[in-house]
Amino acid sequence: MFRKLIVTAALTLGSTMVRAQETAWYGGLDLGASHLSGLDLGSMDRSDTALGFDLGYRVNRNFAVEGAYTDLGKFNFSTGGLDGTYRAKSFSLAAVGLLPLQSNWSLYGKAGLAHTQAKVNAPADASESGNGLLVGAGAMYDFDRNIYAKAGWDRYASVGGDATGKADIDVFSLGVGYRF
Repeated sequence: MFRKLIVTAALTLGSTMVRAQETAWYGGLDLGASHLSGLDLGSMDRSDTALGFDLGYRVNRNFAVEGAYTDLGKFNFSTGGLDGTYRAKSFSLAAVGLLPLQSNWSLYGKAGLAHTQAKVNAPADASESGNGLLVGAGAMYDFDRNIYAKAGWDRYASVGGDATGKADIDVFSLGVGYRF
């Protein structure tokens, strides 16, 4: 009788701990390289550094919802003897699908909406904000129950508008995160 009680308690506690590990708030910091395409403002630097912060909730083992802020970079350009910058940032909300693999590895894919803002600083300044699609994919490694690292790619579509010029921006990043 006592042995059955111990086994039942251990199984219940074990399943509760697994469930607690699957559902959790998490936050992360990403640093990477951004690449701008689809915009021609003369001679232009198309690569810069991107920095992002994310906060999400893992609903279960295979699904999470994530909000993020990303500084997509500052791209210098020169046209007709005038120098300027094209700067972009994004606030996004995405659904994240997770595929756990063996040995603490998992793959992820995400899709959502990004509210972006683009600013052109030149002799005639302009800014434009709008909504576009966000897609991404990557791999994660869990160091332990709370700390993880990830490498990924995100694409922000239709950044900017008529006043600033429209571009797509790809971000290739490495990140670390913490599950609360």
